[in-house]
Amino acid sequence: MAILSHMRRDADWILPRLFRIFAFWGNAELDLTHVLLGPGTSTIEIRCIMASVEIRVPPDLRVESEVDAVLGSAEVQREAATTTSPGTPTVRITGSTFLGSIEIKVIDPNAPGLLEKIRRRITGA
Repeated sequence: MAILSHMRRDADWILPRLFRIFAFWGNAELDLTHVLLGPGTSTIEIRCIMASVEIRVPPDLRVESEVDAVLGSAEVQREAATTTSPGTPTVRITGSTFLGSIEIKVIDPNAPGLLEKIRRRITGA
């Protein structure tokens, strides 16, 4: 829960079958790149009011998004392709935002960061 504050969950942690996020005039960050999951489907329910929620997902995790936005934004950004294997653990993200934003970013945690990309461009490597 993030009310007029910031909430962050990252590193190695266990995602329960049902995880709820409530953000009101604050922001919540959820990093699933090192999360421990059981087989099957886990659900993340989001209620976001005049706030922002950002969820980072690794490409080897299947994501289903059913998020609605009223006077706000809800989007899935795929910087890496996700797996389509039927046996892969699935995270189902549901919920809504009112005057806020929900961003689901599929990223490769092993991809080089911004500074590494700049260094490579300068050195020509």
